[in-house]
Amino acid sequence: MFSTRITAVLDDLARVVGATTPEQDSLPTPCAGFDVLRLRRHLLGGIEYFTIVLADPTGDQRPEPHTTYAGSDESAAVEASIKTLAATVRTALADGGGTTPVNVLELGAGTIPADQVGGLLLAETVVHGWDLARATDQAWHPDPAAAEQAYAVLSGAIKPEYRGDGMPFAPEAPVRADAPALERLLAFTGRSTTWTPAVQGDRRRLRSRYPRGW
Repeated sequence: MFSTRITAVLDDLARVVGATTPEQDSLPTPCAGFDVLRLRRHLLGGIEYFTIVLADPTGDQRPEPHTTYAGSDESAAVEASIKTLAATVRTALADGGGTTPVNVLELGAGTIPADQVGGLLLAETVVHGWDLARATDQAWHPDPAAAEQAYAVLSGAIKPEYRGDGMPFAPEAPVRADAPALERLLAFTGRSTTWTPAVQGDRRRLRSRYPRGW
């Protein structure tokens, strides 16, 4: 079930990434400091990293996570990379594989079980998938159970000292306690759940109430 949730989100991410156009590269996104091009390459760099660590759990030759992706931006190449990761996830988490120790020193977590690595991947994909979809006016509706699981992962990983100026996360944004799981997840990462594109003449500009990274 867990791997199915991850691969479903990856499938949707392939759709969103593949549908972005060069004309959208310079558009801002809800992830402050990241335009569409930088965010897309950040995501693809993460995909490359997670593919490597899940395929070779004990390896010590790792790329830095989220380094600038240097591969092809062609839709077919992007789709192939995401499909490769999806297949790797299914293999890594099958038949009790979720307990396999995975070396993720680059993430500051040392060695953790494969299912925890999958949880980090899920959270990364759900949140940044929303960023990219929102910036490019595309739909993004992950399974609520996937968003709930991503929220659980981040709520256990993000410490108060990780928030604020110069830190990866902004303060939590206000959100209703009974809001959908995706909205609560986004607010927890400091995003405005009402972030929308603003159109000014023929040029699109985007605004966010919470100017931070991640």
